[in-house]
Amino acid sequence: MKKITAIIAAVILAFVIALGDQIIKLNAFDSIRSFLGLEEETITIPHKPKLPTIVEKKPEELNLSYEERMDKGDDYYDRGFLTLASNEYVKAANLEPDRVKPYLQLIKVNFDLTDYDKARNNAEEVLKLEPGNYEARYFLVLTAIKQSDFNEAEQRIDQLLGETITDARLLYYQALIKIAFSQHDEAKTLLNEAKANLAAGDELIAKIDRILAGYNEFEFAKAAEELYLSELLTRAFNQIGEYELAVYKSKEILKTRPELRDAWILLGFAYLNLEKYLFALTSFEHAYEIDPEWPATQYFLGITYAEIPRNEDAIVYLNYALNNGFEPAIVVKQKLADLYLDVGNYEESVKAYQEVLDYNKQDINAFVRPIWIYLDFLNQPDKAMKLGEAAVISFPEDAMAYNLLGWSQIGTGNLIEAEKNLKKAVGMDADLTAAYYNLAKLYESQDEVEPALENYQKAYELDQNGSIGNLAAKRYNALLLK
Repeated sequence: MKKITAIIAAVILAFVIALGDQIIKLNAFDSIRSFLGLEEETITIPHKPKLPTIVEKKPEELNLSYEERMDKGDDYYDRGFLTLASNEYVKAANLEPDRVKPYLQLIKVNFDLTDYDKARNNAEEVLKLEPGNYEARYFLVLTAIKQSDFNEAEQRIDQLLGETITDARLLYYQALIKIAFSQHDEAKTLLNEAKANLAAGDELIAKIDRILAGYNEFEFAKAAEELYLSELLTRAFNQIGEYELAVYKSKEILKTRPELRDAWILLGFAYLNLEKYLFALTSFEHAYEIDPEWPATQYFLGITYAEIPRNEDAIVYLNYALNNGFEPAIVVKQKLADLYLDVGNYEESVKAYQEVLDYNKQDINAFVRPIWIYLDFLNQPDKAMKLGEAAVISFPEDAMAYNLLGWSQIGTGNLIEAEKNLKKAVGMDADLTAAYYNLAKLYESQDEVEPALENYQKAYELDQNGSIGNLAAKRYNALLLK
């Protein structure tokens, strides 16, 4: 997926779904930061130009051994460069086609890349070499679930469990499939058995507890109809990231009650997280037709339009949600700030970023984009400098604050103070790429070529695969050609 899912502390967004006399709270986007722009790198200019042509890159190693290819693939995998890791594992497999390990690693990489066909193919390659390989067979269960073939997944689980293999993960997934098929007594038994076989702190325990909480809520509402249980469990599937199962259960509900707004929202939410944006849009549009005033639907329509992307429509619906009292409003304002920036409405963008900043004073990164807009788009460096000064007051021990102040001082022409603050930033954090980049720009503006090149080179070395590193390399190259 393009959102990765390098996951951090989550921002939980809650909205309320009413069903009859019951109320369901859906914790939307357990990793919503990626939608909000709060997870992006702290950078001064968010472009990604082509890779440098003059800053030298290491030549491709053509004669690496099997072990070297595997080590290189593992290094890429650990750093999150999945496609590069895949390339190395393929080369290792070509060198030693009878070794199982490259194919096992390729299963994991392709699974993480959501290329489930390739994951399945590599699992089958493993089983040709080792017919009983447990890990490959386990991943075939997972790929079947991800491809919504729940019957195949159930058959594979039954085969593994029939070999007296006690694996809490298999019990857990078997329970999920039982829920999909509305076999609830068996599902609860399996969930409790899985939980009893898990070590304390295992991440599956929290997922099991969320599902069991749905059952408990249904049992507490003694007069509730069975459809309410289906909706509670669909919500739980969304909460624990089992979106394919959430789609299945949502469709099951809608076959019986197509007029249920909340079921359409749950379906759209699952599709949104699966990055099937047109399906998500259709689902949220159905919910909107049923109840056009519901702010949660308006919010999700806005988010979906932004992903397609249809930014102008996204702005319209997010403003509807804001005007209709969607909470937390700061979530909508953050997204609107990003969208206004994308469409070039810099006045509205910086206004929204300032509102976000007023609310979110615990995050130094909230200062970055408004400073950037004031400097590069609105030509208001004095306002940028006020924000830089505020950053230093709020975060006096944070190197980024001094980088932001120095950056804004370049804009006001106060180069002596800018240099002092940028040097202070790198003195506090020798790996702060943005500060080296800004120092280089400062020196370049004064025709001090050598220190400019030195700092561009440092920025590139610290961030060779990132936005600032690429920009630094580009400016380094251009400066060399002057």
